[in-house]
Amino acid sequence: MDSWREIQQPAVVHTADQCLLVNEPFMELFGLMRHERLQGRFMAEFISPWPSYHLRMGIRQALGRKADGSSFDAEVISCPLCTMDSDPVYQSIIRDISRMKSWEDKMLQTERLTAMGKLAGEIAHEINNPLGGILLYANIIREDLPSGHDSGKNIQKIIKLATKCRIIARGLLNFGKSSPAGYAPVDLNRIINEMFSLIEDHKLFSDIVVNFKLQEGLPHLAGDRGQLEQVVLNLMINAAEAINGRGTILVSTSESQKSSHVRLMVEDSGPGIPEDERLKIFEPFYTTKRSGGGSGLGLSITHGIVQRHGGRISVADSQLGGALFLIRLPLENATGGSE
Repeated sequence: MDSWREIQQPAVVHTADQCLLVNEPFMELFGLMRHERLQGRFMAEFISPWPSYHLRMGIRQALGRKADGSSFDAEVISCPLCTMDSDPVYQSIIRDISRMKSWEDKMLQTERLTAMGKLAGEIAHEINNPLGGILLYANIIREDLPSGHDSGKNIQKIIKLATKCRIIARGLLNFGKSSPAGYAPVDLNRIINEMFSLIEDHKLFSDIVVNFKLQEGLPHLAGDRGQLEQVVLNLMINAAEAINGRGTILVSTSESQKSSHVRLMVEDSGPGIPEDERLKIFEPFYTTKRSGGGSGLGLSITHGIVQRHGGRISVADSQLGGALFLIRLPLENATGGSE
């Protein structure tokens, strides 16, 4: 057994379900103290699930449980070792594969985003032509209307919204691409006010109280105005849908002098987002809405735009009771003055 103790990887000798002997790397991996007595302790305390009655030989993946209660992704390699009092004895080598799993998840996310980019490009091409027709006829109607006609404002909103759809289509075409060379000074507060003016009359917002807490004199940041408009629009609509058109939304901005970035926060009084879903909501086609209630694209596109601007987006609990989406955008190329 002395040679067995020299195995460099975490290893354990055990019966079908109980520890007999462990080596030093095993103790270190699971955060165990040297003086702890492990003989006779159940393997299920360290590896979950542990199939004691039908122990499978070879390689399998499971969850490792450390002494402090934390867990990690584990790879378990088991093989027969010998017999003791007519009972089989096994040897298992444990490996922490958390980093490898994290890398695999990132690769999968990259593949999904690549596929999403191709699909988004096809969708954008399909909707660009009808949008061009809508804009053409809306402008013709506007020109034919007498000055001061009651329908003038409605036609103007149709033109603005159709134009916004074309910007979104352009954003879909650029999904996954980076074009920092085209960035220009952007007034985030102005974008928020303009985007809300486009949707405030929509029936979705008829029973919603939208409050704004926008920092005066917020520095301008370097970015793509059209893409940042899309971010603001996506977050406000997402919040409105989360509260089913009834409740409160708070949109706020602020500057962080310490870390040189601006913050955009959109929070709602809805049901919130469970902890186990927060890492998934930015994946393409993932949605927490009821069947048919969402495409699962809005937040993934938002996430991509924020990343292209060198920023970060996260979700947390809101003091309003629902979800809080926080976006941090860097101010390395910040400018002052009006657009």
